[in-house]
Amino acid sequence: MMHSVTCTLFSCSRHATTLKASRLFMNVRTPWHSFTNAFSVSALRRQKENQNKVKVLFFGSDSFSVPHLEALIAEKDRPGSIIERIDVISPKERTKKSKRDAEDSPLTLLAKAHNLNTFPSPDRKGGFEAWTFPKLDEVDAWDFGVVVSFGWFLPNEVIMRFKKAGINVHPSLLPKYRGSAPMQRAILNQEKTTGVTVQLLDPNEFDAGKILAQVEVPMPDKPTYKSLELLLAKKGGELVVDVINNYDERRRDAKNQDPTKVTKANKISREACKAQWSAWDAARVERLYRANGFRYPITATWHVQDSGKVQPLSLFDLFCVNDNDYKSGSGGGTVADYAAEDGATPHKNSPPGTIFYHRPTESLHIACSDGSLLGVKAVQFEGKKRLSAKDFYNGYHVKSGSSRFE
Repeated sequence: MMHSVTCTLFSCSRHATTLKASRLFMNVRTPWHSFTNAFSVSALRRQKENQNKVKVLFFGSDSFSVPHLEALIAEKDRPGSIIERIDVISPKERTKKSKRDAEDSPLTLLAKAHNLNTFPSPDRKGGFEAWTFPKLDEVDAWDFGVVVSFGWFLPNEVIMRFKKAGINVHPSLLPKYRGSAPMQRAILNQEKTTGVTVQLLDPNEFDAGKILAQVEVPMPDKPTYKSLELLLAKKGGELVVDVINNYDERRRDAKNQDPTKVTKANKISREACKAQWSAWDAARVERLYRANGFRYPITATWHVQDSGKVQPLSLFDLFCVNDNDYKSGSGGGTVADYAAEDGATPHKNSPPGTIFYHRPTESLHIACSDGSLLGVKAVQFEGKKRLSAKDFYNGYHVKSGSSRFE
C-alpha cells in the first residue's frame, strides 16, 4: 500500500515536473515565435510597399512644366512616398548668340540640381522617327509617363511603354480650350473661371483623353499670362501628385469628354497682335497684351512726320485709360495736360489711332474704335532700343491730337 502510494506520488511528481518543463519551454519559445511572425509581417509589408513603388518619366519643355516637376520631386522626397524615381525628357534652349550653341532649359537645370537623369526630346527635324526612347539598366519600364507642356504628340508606341499610363496636365477645364493656348484664350475671352485637367493621353488626338481629375479655379482680376501660368502650374502640380498617389481610383472613375462641348484654343500669331484701331476698343487691345504680350508685343504702324516713311513699331506697358482720368478734371483732361498745339483733347469722335500725349502720366493715349483710350508707356522700333513715351513724343515730332498710328 505504501509502495503504491509512493509510486503514485512519484508519478504525479514526474508529471508535474514534465508539465512545468513544458511550460517553461513554451515560455522560452514564445518570444521567438513573436519575433518570427513580426519579421514575416514586416517583410511582407516591405515587399508590398516595393511593389507599389512607381517610376516616372517626365516630359516637359517650358516654364509651365517646371512647377509640376518640382511638385513631383517634393513628393518623391516625402517619407513614405510611392514615387521611387523620376527621369526627365526635355529640350535644349537655343542661345541668342548662335543657333549652333545650346544651353540647358530651366527644366533640365532643375532636374540636374536634383540629380535626376535627363534625356533630350525629339529633334525638330527628325521628330519621333529619329528619336530613341531612353534606356537605363536599372529601369525595365517606367510606370507613368507624365507630359506637361511638352509640345510633341506622343505616338501610341511610346504611350504603350508605360506600365500604368501616360498622363497629361492641361491648363483648362477640358473639353473647353483644347489646344496650345488655353490660358491666352481664357484671358482674351474674359472667362470668369478657368482650371486644370489631368487626362489620359489619347493616341489619336491632342487633349482628347479621359479625364482623371479636374480642379476649377476662379480667374484672378486682370491676370497676365505669366501670373495665370504660375497659379495654374501650382494647381496642376498638386493635381498630378494626387493622380499618381490614387491612380487606380482615378482611373476607375475616369470620364469621357463631351464632344459637344469641345472648343479650340489655337495659338495667337504675331500677325494677330497688330492693333486694329478701327475695330477694337481699348479693353480688347489691353487684354490681348496681357494674354499674349509675353510672346508677341502689340504692334502698330507709324508714319514718320514730313517724310511719309512708314515704320512698324511695338507698344509696351499698355493700360486702359479711365474716363475720369481725362474728362472729370480731377485726373487731367485740360489742353495743357494733352500738349495739343491746336487745343485738341480726346473725345468720342477722335479718329481711331489718334495719338494724344498725356503730360501728367508721361504716356501716349491712343483713341480706339469706340472713343476709349489705350495708354502706352513705351514703344520700340524694330532693331532699336525701347523708348519711353515721353522720348518718343519729343524725339519723333509727334503732334498730339493729330498724329496717328495705323
